[in-house]
Amino acid sequence: MEALEQSDFQWLSHYSSVDCLQDLYGIEVCGIHEQQDAIAIQKILVKMFPNWRVGCLCHKDYGREPGWKARVYRDKPRQRENWQTA
Repeated sequence: MEALEQSDFQWLSHYSSVDCLQDLYGIEVCGIHEQQDAIAIQKILVKMFPNWRVGCLCHKDYGREPGWKARVYRDKPRQRENWQTA
């Protein structure tokens, strides 16, 4: 959030949250109001984590946090879930 603020992106004015991607060891910024802001925010994330994978830049028009979503993550996504029970 500090890096976003230093780039003049304000919480709740430009985006609604910064969340952890637990399964991919990553970060996503959600509820970004403008597409151009989402592109710029994703570039900030890539600069902060240059060796991480760039996730999709997608728009969500429903639910709790509508708007653009930018994400980066370290781990490769799994092809499918494989849960085991004891």
